[in-house]
Amino acid sequence: MEWATKILSWTLWMPVIGAFVLLWIPRRQELMARGIATVFALITLGLAGVLVASFDPNDRRYQFMERVDWLPDYGVQYLLGVDGVSLWLVALTALLSVLALFFSFSITERVKEFLILMLLLESALLGVFMALDLILFYVFFELTLVPTYFLIALWGGRDRASAALKFFLYTFFGSLFMLLASIVLAFEHYKATNVMTFELMRLEEFLRQGGVAADLRTWLFLGFAIAFAVKLPLVPFHTWWPHAMGEAPLPVVVVFLKTGAYGFLRFALPMFPEEAQAFAPLGMALAAIAVVYAAILATMQFDMRQVALYAVLSHAGFIMMGLFARNEQGFVGSVLQQINHGVTMGAMFLLLGFLYLRTRTLDVDRLGGLKHQMPLFSALFLIVLLASVALPGTNGFVGEFLCLLGAFQSAQAGDVPVGWVVLGVLGTILSVVYMLWMFQRAFYGPTPEHLRGIPDLRPHEVALVLPLIALIFWIGVRPVTFTKPITTAYETLHSQPAGVLSAHQQR
Repeated sequence: MEWATKILSWTLWMPVIGAFVLLWIPRRQELMARGIATVFALITLGLAGVLVASFDPNDRRYQFMERVDWLPDYGVQYLLGVDGVSLWLVALTALLSVLALFFSFSITERVKEFLILMLLLESALLGVFMALDLILFYVFFELTLVPTYFLIALWGGRDRASAALKFFLYTFFGSLFMLLASIVLAFEHYKATNVMTFELMRLEEFLRQGGVAADLRTWLFLGFAIAFAVKLPLVPFHTWWPHAMGEAPLPVVVVFLKTGAYGFLRFALPMFPEEAQAFAPLGMALAAIAVVYAAILATMQFDMRQVALYAVLSHAGFIMMGLFARNEQGFVGSVLQQINHGVTMGAMFLLLGFLYLRTRTLDVDRLGGLKHQMPLFSALFLIVLLASVALPGTNGFVGEFLCLLGAFQSAQAGDVPVGWVVLGVLGTILSVVYMLWMFQRAFYGPTPEHLRGIPDLRPHEVALVLPLIALIFWIGVRPVTFTKPITTAYETLHSQPAGVLSAHQQR
């Protein structure tokens, strides 16, 4: 196999190689450890850039596929590939990991261990977005828990121990439903064909041809849906999120993407389209309730970090509204909103981290007058805030508009009640309320004595945020760059078997 055909593996395992190298660095050599971790993260970002540059947006098949038997007797393969959906999530993971590592200079204890865990988390996230074998996906899906658990438990806030445990238990036990459903599905395929496989494309085709009874398909769909709803998190499976991410070190929150939403659009909905259609009214209801519920809770928070975390829950609701719309506009909007989440909220948590390093608080009652003390910071934060509330011209507007448009078209077709779409629109209004309330309290008014004289953003801090600011406007003004490959992926999922390989892949 030529080197070019292994680029996914190089991208996937480069952070692990970096983590292995860090094991041999003396603990006292913190600057060297930071440099090595950053270099490997930058190499990974460069490889992701090669993927984006080499990707053919008109090709309706998975690209750069790699296939190696892992457990051949049990039909488990090391099977990787990307399409117009996963491509951008891979690239965004690589970018956010670089920014998170640069920001991790705020970590001063057990630096080497922190960097190793961050690199391992990056590889696990990349594996989630590349895996096309159900067991391989489950392995990476669960591996994200291990470094995250230790990152929260060792470097989190005051209540880090219980937050880490809650995070691990909720997401681990939720994922067991997916594992059980995957095993049952593989055995159903084995009984019908005498071939044991966990390959996504084969199982999709098997289900498409009616290889599983309708009642069993419903239970299998629920197994996948519960696992992904917990990881998303979707109301009412969300209670771990504000607690765990509220105590997590900010570099972890910056890089933590919506793996649960990706699981829905890659596995649950394409494999079980009839069941997804049957559950669409319930899914739309939960999504719309999540948008409004999270927005209401956000208005009750006095900590800027908690406001942002509940905004993430609201964004998750929009993502699910787009997915359960079951049409092209909703699908494209949902994927774009996942990208927007990483861009916008990644920038917001970076800026909140810079603010916390200066003030040692994010309580709006202890802040005020930041606009006068930190004008550059205030301007950048306002841009990110406006993107999060979907101001036209920013990335948030395009994503939320397409999600709501898809949901409205689904309601017009009679698939879901129109009331849930109206409720989702109400959530967009509430987001403006709680975000601007937070901004007004923290950035205007008299400046408390302890905040006078705090420095504005330094050049290297601005440099960390500027790539994400650029993406906010790039997606907002020129969304076709991102939506074209996503549209091609949607057409693939709804027209032909996803596993049709190109000629060089078949060889």
